[in-house]
Amino acid sequence: MILTELNWKTWLHNGDQYLKASGSTQKSRFNTDIGYNLLGMSLEGYVMAILDVHNSLPENHTFTDLMDALETVCRITPELRQRILKYESIQSICSVDKYQRENPSAETVNELREAVEEIGQMAHHICGDL
Repeated sequence: MILTELNWKTWLHNGDQYLKASGSTQKSRFNTDIGYNLLGMSLEGYVMAILDVHNSLPENHTFTDLMDALETVCRITPELRQRILKYESIQSICSVDKYQRENPSAETVNELREAVEEIGQMAHHICGDL
């Protein structure tokens, strides 16, 4: 139990730190590529915290896999799921067949940040109830 508690706390902390590092909708010290990647790591941290509390794991760590696994342990709205998944195709860097990277716009990064912030609130609520 102690190891599990440390794991979800670490994941939650990492999610917060990556979100903070990504900047705000008004100002970021990083370009949109780095901001996008920081938000992806923040999303992963938040989802993994929730999953760890429920002793569950995703199949992989793509946005789709994270959202699919999250839906097995809690309810997320179809709208929030779509807001996350619509930006997954910006980078397909884990694909064996097709490596793809795009430069996300500032608007894209800001919209993704808002969705990740919602997942972060869920993570704090779910993990904070323990």
